[in-house]
Amino acid sequence: MTDINHALVETTRPPLYTAMKYWGKKPHNIWSEYIKTYSPKNGLYLDPFSGGASSIFEAVKLNIPAIAFDLNPLTSFLIEVLSSSFDEKLFAVEVNKIINVVHNDPVYLKFFTTTSRKTPTEKTIIQHAKWEGGKLKAIGVLPTPSEKRSKIKKYMADPDANDNAVVSSMSAINIPYAYPNKPFHNTPTISASFIKAIGGNNFSNLWTKRTLYVLAKIFDEILKNKNEEIKKQLLFGFIQSLHLTTKMCVPRNPKSKRDFSTSWGRPAYMSADRQMEMNPLLHFYGSCIGKQSVSSALKSNKSYLGKTPKIHEVSTSNKDKNKLSGFDIKYGVVDINSIDSFIPENSIDFIMTDPPYGSTIQYLDLSTIWLNWLQLFDKKYIPNYSAEIIVQDGLNNSSVYQKRLTNAFVLLNKILKPEGKLIFTFHSSEIEMWNIFLKAISLSGLKVEKVIHQQNKRTGESNVSNPYGTSASDFYIRCIKSNTPLKNDFDQFKHFVISEAVEIVAKRNEPTPYDFLLTGLLTSVSSGGYDLTTFEQDLKKVLDEQIGVIFKLTDNLMNKAGNLWWFIEPQKYIKYPDRLLNDRVEISILNLLRRKNSVYFDDILAEIFISYPNGLTPDRDLVGKIIKKYATQSQGKWQYKQEFEADFTKHTGALRKLCDIGKKMGYQVFVGKREQPENFEGRQLKEFADLTDLSILNDSDKERIKRLEMIDMLWIQDGVVAYAIEVENSTNFTSGIQRASNLSFSVPKIMVLPDTREKEINKISDPLFKESFNKYNWKYIIYSDLDRLNNLNKIAINDFDIFYKTL
Repeated sequence: MTDINHALVETTRPPLYTAMKYWGKKPHNIWSEYIKTYSPKNGLYLDPFSGGASSIFEAVKLNIPAIAFDLNPLTSFLIEVLSSSFDEKLFAVEVNKIINVVHNDPVYLKFFTTTSRKTPTEKTIIQHAKWEGGKLKAIGVLPTPSEKRSKIKKYMADPDANDNAVVSSMSAINIPYAYPNKPFHNTPTISASFIKAIGGNNFSNLWTKRTLYVLAKIFDEILKNKNEEIKKQLLFGFIQSLHLTTKMCVPRNPKSKRDFSTSWGRPAYMSADRQMEMNPLLHFYGSCIGKQSVSSALKSNKSYLGKTPKIHEVSTSNKDKNKLSGFDIKYGVVDINSIDSFIPENSIDFIMTDPPYGSTIQYLDLSTIWLNWLQLFDKKYIPNYSAEIIVQDGLNNSSVYQKRLTNAFVLLNKILKPEGKLIFTFHSSEIEMWNIFLKAISLSGLKVEKVIHQQNKRTGESNVSNPYGTSASDFYIRCIKSNTPLKNDFDQFKHFVISEAVEIVAKRNEPTPYDFLLTGLLTSVSSGGYDLTTFEQDLKKVLDEQIGVIFKLTDNLMNKAGNLWWFIEPQKYIKYPDRLLNDRVEISILNLLRRKNSVYFDDILAEIFISYPNGLTPDRDLVGKIIKKYATQSQGKWQYKQEFEADFTKHTGALRKLCDIGKKMGYQVFVGKREQPENFEGRQLKEFADLTDLSILNDSDKERIKRLEMIDMLWIQDGVVAYAIEVENSTNFTSGIQRASNLSFSVPKIMVLPDTREKEINKISDPLFKESFNKYNWKYIIYSDLDRLNNLNKIAINDFDIFYKTL
């Protein structure tokens, strides 16, 4: 087994995972790669916080038996529906039956129709209504059948007197069908201000009275269905329409030009002054049939998974602890703190899970919007709020969260096989939560083996306004069983942190946002085996002490990601100077584009993640900007802009001339490793050189030799570098200076540039650039003078000296 030691690239989710909203969905393809890598043949996989269950279905796709537990009953419902057999035609028939019944209901016809503004003699359907300050402000109107034939499309309209009269009579609607008519449960998520704004302390107030009536009518029609699989599939479509028909949905910004759509955009119960009331019948139909619907998910399910999963449900009355085979999915509503009652000790080969991140997402509270309806269908969907491992103001503090999380990890360690591995994904913007999480791992007897920084496609990086913060991306934390005692020597911890911080900034070779510095520190300190009880205070103390000693803070003019950390004396800590990290990333992307010519963004990202892991991982936005500079998008791929080849031709041509000039001067010529394969007039550049490696040098430092081999050209005499040469046709002048500074000050260094760039280099005002240029013995020569030199039959050192210049 080869471990995964770098970030992977997220791909587009299949319909199976887009049909149902679930907070904090994880990238299915990345989890699939982990499950495939760490689950042995005939092994058993467990996700004890399985949430939307995407990891479980990825295991099914890989033919790996999976156990899916979650305290949230919604997980069990999703597994049951997504594992059901699907008859698309029969399902469509049942959906249309419900649509016809509700469409002809007198209450629906009164409250969700209006007079057509295009054909005043006809009635038409209201697609949505926009409210502001409790008053009806606008309605979205669908065309009538005759208007459709005239190619009239849906449009916005002002409410007329009848529309206002109808909505003012909503309170008189009688609802003879079952619906969740009860107070909100006691939770900090539901604030007093929210209850007041929504219309009172009753769950049913999430919807307007007319919307609630239609939802209850649809629900009643679904429960009449005699086919249990169809019934659950219809319920799946129904619950998808619940959140998007509440008063919590807000109209989109007019600039988006999406007047007819809305979303429940934040993981919270909220009520804004502006509201968008969607037609629940239309939403139910769209949730059942069409894009991102029950139908799209289930009709592709069998082909995607390769089978209809065989499922086995457990419960407190039927734990089936020793049943470890004969299923594709074993699932149930199980509190992780009692998981050892459902799974034997040392029986799980691989665990990968996404535990709750402190108070970040209140999963059960948010799921109440669906569960309160589902429990009217089956009481097994009643949630146990008191057992949730989460931080809630006034109910569960961070101390309770830590105790529950630690106990949960202890039990996971207990049921994991001795040779098994466990991977947590975790993210929090609060260092305290990181401290609690990492301490829970340590106290459980698990050892952190590897931490990988995984940037998320959908969340991006967070911007922090001070030096202390964390990325919005996830960390994948790989653990194994261990009884090794934790290190608690502060001096040892301090030395480790300083060494790691220095190494991260040195490798980047550029002023670094704390966001990226912390990313690298978290990955190394977490796996260093230290007691993390006071991690937050200790880390801040150590780093603060180094400001003014090793580091200085500089202003960040690029974005709002905090101050930049840089060395007071860079040469003291950067032993092997290299190009700036951003320049290295740019070169890597450019070389990939030149090599493949046409490439997907994800393929570029994958190569960058592998080449630049953790503290070196560049921001996705930077990668995107570089790609746009050198390529254009065509049919999903990025096509290399061929005009940049002209620069490479000039660069290669200059190096070809320098080969001849060096030989005329009596030197052995070495062409840089990157440039050796470049083509010039049908031959590779290395064919014009004397040397293709630097084994001739009397230097035992392999790392320095490796860096020197990246310089464009070296002229060598008697095993010693006589000249170092960088051709800067269009690239950053600083990059060449950085690499050649691996040589001693005494070695003459020549920068070769187009005549048109001579003014550019002399106009550089950066004092650090000028200081480095002179300090490291740099001169420059322009292309036209290079041609004059090359035309000479013999060239003496004095001839060469005549042409190169200083700043």
